[in-house]
Amino acid sequence: MGGSLVDMIREDLVAERIAVESYSEIIRWLGDDDQTTRNLIEDILKKEEEHADDLSNMPETFDPEKAPALK
Repeated sequence: MGGSLVDMIREDLVAERIAVESYSEIIRWLGDDDQTTRNLIEDILKKEEEHADDLSNMPETFDPEKAPALK
């Protein structure tokens, strides 16, 4: 586990990307069989994608040299 703020952001970003992939897989699995659950998961997915976008832009604020490695 990382010790610096940038390392922690990187670890959080990895977790967000895993969550995004997991929710995307659930949506594919649901298909059109359960539209209510699908809508709920799609809303959660949008929030996770926003979190990942926010995190991917954060390191530039703290350490511009490490930022390109995150995208």
